[in-house]
Amino acid sequence: MSAPEYFRDAADYHDWWFFSGTALGAANAGETFKMLHEQLSEAGANTVIAVRFLHENERGIDPQLWRRTFVFGHVGLQVALTLRALEAIGAVGIVRALRSSPARPSLISQAQEMVRTGNYDPGEISEIIDGLRQDIAVGISHVQGGVSDELRAAIPQPRTAEGIETREDVRRLLDAYVAARQDELVRDVAQYGDPRRHPDFDPDGASEDRARRIKQLNYLSYQRNAIDGLREQLHKLNALAEKEPPESPRLNKALRKVLAKYETFAEKPPEDLTLDLRAWLRDVERFRETHPEALEPKASGDERVNSRLAAIGPHEISYDRETPSIWWRRPAGLDCDWTEFRLTFEVVLERSPDPSLVAAALGALCDEFGRLQARWPELCPGLERHVVDLFRGTISDYLPADEREAYEDDEGEISAEKIRDAIESGTIVLTHHFAGSVHTEVYFRVSWDEEHPLEVQLDEDGEILSCF
Repeated sequence: MSAPEYFRDAADYHDWWFFSGTALGAANAGETFKMLHEQLSEAGANTVIAVRFLHENERGIDPQLWRRTFVFGHVGLQVALTLRALEAIGAVGIVRALRSSPARPSLISQAQEMVRTGNYDPGEISEIIDGLRQDIAVGISHVQGGVSDELRAAIPQPRTAEGIETREDVRRLLDAYVAARQDELVRDVAQYGDPRRHPDFDPDGASEDRARRIKQLNYLSYQRNAIDGLREQLHKLNALAEKEPPESPRLNKALRKVLAKYETFAEKPPEDLTLDLRAWLRDVERFRETHPEALEPKASGDERVNSRLAAIGPHEISYDRETPSIWWRRPAGLDCDWTEFRLTFEVVLERSPDPSLVAAALGALCDEFGRLQARWPELCPGLERHVVDLFRGTISDYLPADEREAYEDDEGEISAEKIRDAIESGTIVLTHHFAGSVHTEVYFRVSWDEEHPLEVQLDEDGEILSCF
């Protein structure tokens, strides 16, 4: 009596592969397929690739729609290894159809060519737009299992052709292929184990672990690709720090670029970083120890001005141009019980301004902030009323009904409390332009528009300018 088969069918083998920990972290399908052939048996790699092809053609086998919608990244490798898998299981009709119809340029490539050449054919543009809409609808439906009513009509019907195997044919061929190659497939299990057979195996937990592992591997790959550029940025920063003052715009820009990357990587656990990246972090820390002055440029050569700035609170200074930008996370005297306010000073002068002009401009900004502090008990509630009235009178009319409802009370009226809760933070920007007066603007980060802050302007007397 022969031993029972380990894998019931192709779906069972694919299920094992999914939890096996193999072929993870590739940048695209083609690279994944290559890893499958490197890590699994020939039969195992062919099975996984063919099952994937079956899944992607879930509404019916349409080789051209598949090529257009699901082939990306390392295109040649993906198509070649898919053909190899389909040929191995005996789906010769699909193989013949794919080989006899060469791939056309992608829709994006066609659009880019139109822009490059300036040849705009209205009919072709319409076809490209319709094609992109179809591809998006098919992709979303495949990933999410369904689409909105608006996109459902865009999903094209599969175009079957004579001599092409159906999904049922492919499934039967796949299962027969797996049944005939049990010994080869079981060797994959012997090499990597079968976590599904563990008594404590949890499919949901294992899926989450797999997703985390893929994310980690992708992040490590990103670091390997980025490290040369990071080293070049740090090399440039070191060279600038040796020859330019802390107030140099070039030095400041290079420093912020490096520190922004440093903060991103430094917050990650060590196991999520490559050895090269960890070494780069240490090099950045060494720079900070060697060039502390580069981290603390001065706003002015006049220490009286610097003292006035310090009195407002701890602040940061940068030089995007030859004049400083200064910002406070918690400026003194701007207490508020409905949001948190930050403060920014901007100085706009002619090229290579005299230091005395910079000091005078900063002094004028400090004077204006002093006036703003003095009237803050009146201005703060005025800003609150202004935002609430602006939302009720204008903004709410442009929101979709479901978003508007989020700001309504039980009676269907716009709630001032819910509007206040949606104000995430405020930034007061005082700008000194050349010899003119100081201009004051307030920007609010609000949840109803995450891309654009809500802007409020004050006039020369510090009064709120109404825009409705």
